Amino acid sequence: KGTPLKKNDKLKKGQEVKVGEKSRIEVKYPDGTIMRFAERSTIKIDDITYDGKTQSKKVKVDLGGGKLWANVKKLVTADSKVEVKTVNAVAGVRGTVYRVNVDEDNSAMVKVYDGSVAVAGVPKEAAKAPGQFTAPVPVAGPQEVPPPYHEVSMEEWTVIVKAMQQITISPQGVPSKPQDFTPQDDMDDWVKWNQERDKQLSL
Repeated sequence: KGTPLKKNDKLKKGQEVKVGEKSRIEVKYPDGTIMRFAERSTIKIDDITYDGKTQSKKVKVDLGGGKLWANVKKLVTADSKVEVKTVNAVAGVRGTVYRVNVDEDNSAMVKVYDGSVAVAGVPKEAAKAPGQFTAPVPVAGPQEVPPPYHEVSMEEWTVIVKAMQQITISPQGVPSKPQDFTPQDDMDDWVKWNQERDKQLSL
């Protein structure tokens, strides 16, 4: 049970937004940063603070599922942060254009168009919210793992994804290596619409 959003409504820290079928939402932050969310996206505003004098800002959005497009204004102060969190990763930026998809199995994909994004694993304890339980699943018996082997905990990795690169994160929190992509490979209705909106807004 929620309240339908209207144009120019204000979002606050701690609020959750669910985007309905055949709907899209555009959120504008005080510094001009834009985030857009596709249909069936679930967003929680974990933090949203901005100091007009120092231009310090902290934006943390929890993307529970769906698609995000972000056009982030350059961060002016050292303590400024813009982060998008999924179940098993956090994407932090310092002024860039990028998008994040989260699928139903909690796998995620980050694509960067301009600038760079630091994508880091979420520690296992933080990956599951308090009071959240999952049903038991059958697990195969122990198997020999061919070398080289190295057990990597989810909190160990951080990957820098540069312009025109993408990374995928498995449901278990394992990242792929950054791979190049071309605008032609990536063009679909969601990407085209966002690029047109960015042009309209002179971003």
